[in-house]
Amino acid sequence: MTRRIVLHIGSPKCGSTYLQQVMLQNRDRLSARGIHYPHDGGTHPGNAAALASVSRETVEGWFAEGAGTVVLSHEDLYGQPRRGDALAELAPAAGLEVQVVAFLRPFSEFVFGDYSQFMKQHFETYLASRNPYEGRDLRAFAERRVRNLKPAAFLRNWSKRFPDPSLILAGHRDIRPVMEGLLGEDEGMNWELHPSRSNRSLRMEDCDRIAAMMRDPGIADADIRATFRAAFHNAGLPDAGRTPERRDWLEDLFSEQNRLLRKQFGYDNTLQAADV
Repeated sequence: MTRRIVLHIGSPKCGSTYLQQVMLQNRDRLSARGIHYPHDGGTHPGNAAALASVSRETVEGWFAEGAGTVVLSHEDLYGQPRRGDALAELAPAAGLEVQVVAFLRPFSEFVFGDYSQFMKQHFETYLASRNPYEGRDLRAFAERRVRNLKPAAFLRNWSKRFPDPSLILAGHRDIRPVMEGLLGEDEGMNWELHPSRSNRSLRMEDCDRIAAMMRDPGIADADIRATFRAAFHNAGLPDAGRTPERRDWLEDLFSEQNRLLRKQFGYDNTLQAADV
């Protein structure tokens, strides 16, 4: 009997934490339906960070106790297709069907989220150096990201490793319908997530404000820390930093990647398409 792995590969800032937390909070219910979401109890809700070193023994453990489907997820896999080599090699002998799933959001929205994530992850380093984003403004930050991000190539290389069934590519707003299509609908599944369990982005205007404060030697560290803490409480408020002008040039910056996604996968990741 063919056993199935649903492998969610990201991308970052596209609802990965949401999906992982939903899987975690419904583990028992999923297990009762023969669906296993393995997790070691660590702080990261994802469960596929070690995919590159997966063994046959690990795979057999995932499918123990009657599981027919295993869900694996980690946002960092998206840009590292080689981390799927070990699973691709052992899948045929282990009787595995691997369904790769990726979720995207318009690149302008992605950069806003990424800009926030860098501030959250590197706040202490930025504060110590008083050089936020290593001296880059948003435009320079985004230009560097577009040089490093090649989503069409990433997804093409994942598809080469797991060609059948075809990779599923969808928008981040479609996480629930896509996953229900793969796992089956269940009225008892809890898809609601408390805000404290999600990785919410800081507002652009707060990131801009904190960065400007860091560049001002006359502002004390304590005041910058207080502004940073307050920014987490503002995350759900309107954001004056997400201006139409910024959205437009970000969309233009990623126009070639969007062209390749349309050509290779028939998927339109532009902001205009997402708003339809």
